[in-house]
Amino acid sequence: MDDLLKLERNVRSIYARKLSLLASRYRFNLPISDKDVTGSPRVLFLGNHSSGKSSFINYIAGMDVQESGMAPTDDGFTLVTYGEEVETLDGQTLVSHPELDYQDLASLGPEFLANLRFKICPSENLRQLTLIDSPGMIDSANSHQLRNYDFRESIRRFAESADLVLFFFDPDKPGTTGESISIFTKQLTAIHHKLLIVLNKVDLCDNIRDFARTYGALCWNLSKSIPTKDTPRIYTTYLPGFATRPLEKNAKPIPLEDFDISRDEVVAEIMRAPARRADNLVSGLLAQAQRLSVHVKVCLEAVTAYRRLAGRLRFGFIGILMLSGGVGWLTHSWWFKPEWTEALAEKNGEALTIPGIAAGIALVVIAVFWWLLSFGLRQLRRSIGTEDGINAFFKRAYRNELSIKKRADLYGIWESVKPGILDIMNTHGMRGLSASKSSKKLLGKLEAAIDKEIPDLRCKIALHTEDVGEEEKSRAPQTADEDGLSTSQPSE
Repeated sequence: MDDLLKLERNVRSIYARKLSLLASRYRFNLPISDKDVTGSPRVLFLGNHSSGKSSFINYIAGMDVQESGMAPTDDGFTLVTYGEEVETLDGQTLVSHPELDYQDLASLGPEFLANLRFKICPSENLRQLTLIDSPGMIDSANSHQLRNYDFRESIRRFAESADLVLFFFDPDKPGTTGESISIFTKQLTAIHHKLLIVLNKVDLCDNIRDFARTYGALCWNLSKSIPTKDTPRIYTTYLPGFATRPLEKNAKPIPLEDFDISRDEVVAEIMRAPARRADNLVSGLLAQAQRLSVHVKVCLEAVTAYRRLAGRLRFGFIGILMLSGGVGWLTHSWWFKPEWTEALAEKNGEALTIPGIAAGIALVVIAVFWWLLSFGLRQLRRSIGTEDGINAFFKRAYRNELSIKKRADLYGIWESVKPGILDIMNTHGMRGLSASKSSKKLLGKLEAAIDKEIPDLRCKIALHTEDVGEEEKSRAPQTADEDGLSTSQPSE
């Protein structure tokens, strides 16, 4: 745990030194700041109601922490963690607690806080973990009509901060609820690398054919929700002693030995959350640094090009003014004789003298060219504020990298930051964006961190991963008592 705290301090330091100032200068939305990386490793449990989420949390904790049942028992989120004495805090108390890092949840509104609980229990398995139980998914694509808070935004917040996300299904509802499909296709698209899919309660299947139909139905539903070529791995498991459906007459029970192994694998992944926490911290830092680097480089390219072209137009305008003035002076001094000027003045009055005509022509020329300059700058700003325009600046900013080989990773980062740049161009323009030497120097330091400092953190993680994994394995539930609850094996 000390190594994890040291890593968190290093990550916060890089955020503060290399990302925060540059992000503020270029209006980059930094979802994770130097203040948002603290807290114990978190595991989020999602799934349909009655899929076994709460029962699995009780199994991990080794005690009855959460109520469980076939019908929905709660419509809120519950955070379960370690403490020497049993205690429950309501949502408002949790977000205002000075020693707990959940103040950001207050922005989800009072209705959400009314459905938020924080439970403390003396389970050694939770000493370095926080388990997050969630409401069961329902058969509606529009949960706003059925819940009094923003359920999808709550899921997104918890999923982004979690180090592991488990999505539970059961044989009765293998991925068929409208809310599950919506969550998969929208709120969980960016966290598939830390998502485990669990088909729970397989002991409710009457026979192997029943299990095969259930597994196939889940794979079919997931193939429509997860945009990947191959279906991700599905952990098939059960909790001993929890089956409630009686077997059909003369039915042969489904063999459960392989499902015991799968349950142990899921438990091991949960107990490995501290190691995942370290990896997720560095992965998140690297992802944000890369996105910020692309954002700043494209903005710099656009601002530099705009100021260069604007300078050329202004220089050309000044040159035209000087040329017009010079031509007018030469015309008046050399080409027109004094008697012509006097004759014209006697015939038409003082207002139509040659100097007056020259001044009028000069003013007309200045007005025309000023309009042309303004029109040109407006057109330039409009072209920069279009998707085609900023795509061109992206290719110019990375012309060397893109000329060597195809960079799918670079294009992927660009697609994620492009909407933010378009919004800046259309809302604020480029006058507020910096092109100073100090900004370019900060960008150089950021790129150096991406190339050297952050990979060094990754190497330090690798040195401790095996030790953490072995330690957490020794803390995992090893046996189950006759009531189906696990007997924890605390480490010495």
